[in-house]
Amino acid sequence: MNLNFDHTAEELFEYYSEEDISYYLWEMYQCWLLELSQLDKTHLEVSNRQYFFQLLATQVSKNLQQFKAKTVTTPE
Repeated sequence: MNLNFDHTAEELFEYYSEEDISYYLWEMYQCWLLELSQLDKTHLEVSNRQYFFQLLATQVSKNLQQFKAKTVTTPE
C-alpha cells in the first residue's frame, strides 16, 4: 500500500482549523476503536494501536505548533 498523497505538508493546517483537526482526530480514534472491537483484536493489539494513535496525534500537534510559529514570524 502506497500512502503517498500529492499534498504539501502545510495543507492540513492551511485548510483546517485547530479545532476541526482535533475533532476529526477524535472521530477517527472513536471509529478505529469501534472497528477494532469488532475484529476481535487482543488487548495488546488494541494497546499498540492506541499508542500509534497517540504518536500520530502528537506529531500532528507538534507540526501544527511549528506551522503556527512559522506563520507568525513570516511576513506576508
